[in-house]
Amino acid sequence: MVFDIPEKHKKAREAIRECLNNLGFYKFQKSVFVLPFECSDEIDFITEYFNVRSYVRLILAETMDNELHLKKIFNLL
Repeated sequence: MVFDIPEKHKKAREAIRECLNNLGFYKFQKSVFVLPFECSDEIDFITEYFNVRSYVRLILAETMDNELHLKKIFNLL
């Protein structure tokens, strides 16, 4: 998931980061979070709740070049 929420929505941005952390997402970059499981329903709920849908992109990736590292983070090995 990638998001670029403007400064004027700072409280929403911080709340979303907290929600993602609570759901077990890994912070891959400042505004890029990774989860190895289906999460579109959760993302839809969060983005609608905070009214930031137009700033959030959900990306479904099959592989990543550092997949082994991420599997270790999520205890999938």
